[in-house]
Amino acid sequence: MLGFLLKKIIGTKNERELRRMAPVIERINALEPQMQQLTDAELRGRTEVLRRRLADGATLEELIPEAFAAVREASRRTIGLRHFDVQLIGGLVLHEGTIAEMKTGEGKTLVATLPIYLNALTGRGVHLVTVNDYLAKRDVQWMGPIYHALGLTVATIVHEASYVFDPAYLVEDYRFLHLRPISRREAYLADVTYGTNSEFGFDYLRDNMKFALDEMVQRELHYAIVDEVDNILIDEARTPLIISGPSEESTDRYTRVNGIVPILRRDVDYTVDEKVRTVTLTEEGVAKVERRLGVSNLYDPSQIETLHHVNQALRAHVLYKRDVDYVVKENQVIIVDEFTGRLMPGRRWSDGLHQAIEAKEGVRIQTENQTLASVTIQNYFRMYGQLAGMTGTADTEAAEFHKIYKLEVVVVPTHMRMIREDYPDVIYKTEREKFNAVIQEILDGHQRGQPVLVGTTSVEKSERLSQMLRRHGVKHQVLNAVNHEAEAEIIAQAGRYAGVTIATNMAGRGTDILLGGNPELVARAESQQQALRTATPKGDRGDQGYAQALRDLRERRNKKIQHIEERYQPELRTLRERLHELDERLVQAERRLFDLSPFRAERTAYDTATADLAQTIVVGAEVPTRYLEAKQALEQALTGVVGEAARQERAAFDEARHRLDRLLDAWVSGQRDEELRPVLNEVRDAYEQARRRLEQAILLSGQGLGEVDQETATALAEVCETCRGAEAEKEEAEKEYAKLLRTYEGKKREVEDEFERQRAKYERAMAEVREEMEKAPDRFRQLYEPILAKYREECNREREKVVAAGGLHILGTERHESRRIDNQLRGRSGRQGDPGSSRFYLSLEDDLLRIFGSDRIAGIMDKLGMQEDEPIEHRLVTRAIENAQKRVEAHNFEIRKHLLEYDDVMNQQRQVIYQQRKEIMRGETLREMVSDMVDELLEGIVDIYADEKLPPAEWDWKGLEEALFRQFCLRVPLGDEERESLTAEGLQERLREPVWRAYEAKEVRFGPERLRLVERWVILRHVDSLWKDHLLNMDHLREGIGLRGYGQRDPLQEYKREAFDMFMEMAHQIKSGAVGELFRVELAQEAEAPVEVQRRPQRVFLGRGQTPQASEGPKTVRRDGKKVGRNDPCICGSGKKYKKCCGAAA
Repeated sequence: MLGFLLKKIIGTKNERELRRMAPVIERINALEPQMQQLTDAELRGRTEVLRRRLADGATLEELIPEAFAAVREASRRTIGLRHFDVQLIGGLVLHEGTIAEMKTGEGKTLVATLPIYLNALTGRGVHLVTVNDYLAKRDVQWMGPIYHALGLTVATIVHEASYVFDPAYLVEDYRFLHLRPISRREAYLADVTYGTNSEFGFDYLRDNMKFALDEMVQRELHYAIVDEVDNILIDEARTPLIISGPSEESTDRYTRVNGIVPILRRDVDYTVDEKVRTVTLTEEGVAKVERRLGVSNLYDPSQIETLHHVNQALRAHVLYKRDVDYVVKENQVIIVDEFTGRLMPGRRWSDGLHQAIEAKEGVRIQTENQTLASVTIQNYFRMYGQLAGMTGTADTEAAEFHKIYKLEVVVVPTHMRMIREDYPDVIYKTEREKFNAVIQEILDGHQRGQPVLVGTTSVEKSERLSQMLRRHGVKHQVLNAVNHEAEAEIIAQAGRYAGVTIATNMAGRGTDILLGGNPELVARAESQQQALRTATPKGDRGDQGYAQALRDLRERRNKKIQHIEERYQPELRTLRERLHELDERLVQAERRLFDLSPFRAERTAYDTATADLAQTIVVGAEVPTRYLEAKQALEQALTGVVGEAARQERAAFDEARHRLDRLLDAWVSGQRDEELRPVLNEVRDAYEQARRRLEQAILLSGQGLGEVDQETATALAEVCETCRGAEAEKEEAEKEYAKLLRTYEGKKREVEDEFERQRAKYERAMAEVREEMEKAPDRFRQLYEPILAKYREECNREREKVVAAGGLHILGTERHESRRIDNQLRGRSGRQGDPGSSRFYLSLEDDLLRIFGSDRIAGIMDKLGMQEDEPIEHRLVTRAIENAQKRVEAHNFEIRKHLLEYDDVMNQQRQVIYQQRKEIMRGETLREMVSDMVDELLEGIVDIYADEKLPPAEWDWKGLEEALFRQFCLRVPLGDEERESLTAEGLQERLREPVWRAYEAKEVRFGPERLRLVERWVILRHVDSLWKDHLLNMDHLREGIGLRGYGQRDPLQEYKREAFDMFMEMAHQIKSGAVGELFRVELAQEAEAPVEVQRRPQRVFLGRGQTPQASEGPKTVRRDGKKVGRNDPCICGSGKKYKKCCGAAA
């Protein structure tokens, strides 16, 4: 109550912020007449005046009125747009490092020019981050004249290209008008740089893979404004930017595992948790998978990769839906953005999921890639000195922006009052009732002439609504991930009189919907269609319009596919059920068979001992005696009684045993390197399978089983008969299923291939026409201008009729998990004071309500006595829906926060490595760096082989000598008398002298300049190679760390501890490997040695698979005075050596 009264008296926090800014707005407005009196040259000169004032000690805040007034005047003169007062408020919000929430159509692109100009005066660079390449180019072409009039340079970075705005640069290709190509480095040196979050992030990663400072393109990350900030910093935050290289792994296993998943049954062989999107095998499912793959234990450490492939295949089949999460196009699986409904070509799911989906869809499986460098969107943008953002919907996520990025949200008032009416939700019990009501509301609006925009959450539901509307004879347009080619044309007509548009995930569609239609876009679409009719043969023209032609093509495809499904699916379903039953019979029979086995005791002892061997392989220890004894006992039991019927299995087992024995002998003899470990695991797995098959063959043959009682013998005979019968039936059923499946998939593929050929042919023709029009619009002006004049008049007339009918009506068919996405859909209506309305239709079968809240809401509906086809509108239900959304939002926020906590560990390590790379590339302290590495390695060797607690006579002198030779390729002779007189510290000093003398001799042979180049190249190569391996190891650590919670340990603390240990081990390997190579490297032909070390170009792939305050950019620290040696007295005055005191902390 007190809070409510205080708000009434002093206003909300947002209102107080707006009142605080009012005097600044007045001062800006007061300068407007003065600015209008300036000539163009004088206006341009204001920039230099402001820069001088800044250099003389003025703050940016003191320059705001004059700077904003100058931008407003430059905009008025160049592009004909004058900033409104609310837009000036938006500029102030952005300058202060805050998020400005501005509704659709309020001019965010123009607002950004104000703080960009102000912050660009510092000369440290400003970045404007957009969501796609098109906007990055368009906004520079559109806003470029403003910056140019004020004497600033503005550049844009897009995929594989960079441009600077230059009014004098004219090209035939109209798409690149005034955009002069420049280098990436030049683009970042411009005063203002526009680009996408991906391009900024990937340039950061690429810079930190370079081998010379002058190859790096980015400068300090000073100030950035993020457009659609909620999309980039929240929706995209969970997706890391990854630069990867091809791995060696085969794709065969994906195909093999994919064949198993369709025969597994939900709630029998696996369970699904839709809230956290996980699929888990049951005990029955594990047994079926093991049997199908011929694996003895799916959870054995040697089978960790197989288990991973099975889990990913399950996720691909159960959780990821075609035409919802992805589409298949041109023999590729393309991800659909869950928030915008747009296709994301080139982006791939990581960790083998994308390959599993490719196997599921029967398209070419691309190889997995190994990560070379990665950074999350969250951690990249937190490196900026100051960050700001703008979007139409941020207030619902204000808590997350504050906690993760320390960004406040200010809601900027609209220029004209919002008059859209948002009606309460209507809820039905079933989806069928809901869609019937949706169709009725569309028909009512259509009859009034009110345009209706229907928002759906999947391609499947948009197509279902489309079919229902066609049955009612309603003309409409459909926009979804499989029909996105005609997006501009569809959106242009969404606000036309009596127009009906169905759009999947409308959030983020960049084009404004104008009441009465957008005459430019409608005229452009018709001009293209007329040009297409002229350019293509009559049979290919698609006279009914581009969007309709594509839709008709797709509908013909869908009908053919439906016919094939109806023809083959019932029989396939019956065969799958039969295979399920046979699998269950076989699993039960085999369990019984092994329970009755006379070898059970030996097998149990062997299985227990195998766990010891698995641990041995992981840590590189000796093979346990218990394992060898258990293995020998089981082999003797099996091979001693084998009968004639199992001869083939005995031969296979003997071969597998001999291979395993040879590798175990190699392991025992000390060959325990990284290359042997995976081979040993693979061979042991083959041995386990051969051993299991041999035991099963012996039991099924019934020969040579020795003494078994009559009851056991009878039971064995019955089980064996069951196994043989089920195996024979299964073999026949599998052959029949495989044959029918090949026919079914072949028929579908024929239809899909024909559809792709037709669609690609039509798209090519349309693309050529569009390209010609964009390159040289003057050629088409004669065609375009009469059409434009016609539609301007028509759209103006229709606008008046649409306004009278109530404006654009938004009809949502399902609530999204996030209220923000729902608000984005609503925000398509009511722009700039236009009338409009919105309403959501829901059912208890919708995903949100089904998973998160249907029981509570169903209880309310039952209490109210709701009948079929009777909707409910009640504040209790609306509140329950909002609570469900809040729970999901909180759940998703916790996931992102959890990811950030783990990624912060990785981020700290990344910053250390990248800072170290820059120090190496600077080359100022390379010799000192090598000297420190040599000292640390010597200290480590002495610590291992010369224990201070033991007398020198008991030190491992032979081991010391070999270690020195391995590390430094050098032998240091030490006499017995000298050895006796040395302490551990004295030994290190004694060894350092000849080691460093050898290195100095190398420097004389190479020459200092050439050796520094070699040092830089060698150390960087080792850093990059081991960092790549470290990223992979960290991924593996992250995957399994959650299990530590079952041992009452905090997984995050365990992750931090182990990650630190792994990082320190990597650092040691970098030093050891780099120093070892530097001591071995020699000039082949000194006279011809190149001055620069050449690098082979590396094939890389870009992909998109987290401390609260944005940190400052890295600073160069220069040392003054003489460097303190590791063995010198510590500078703190403790009397200890530096390496044992402050040096240890460092």
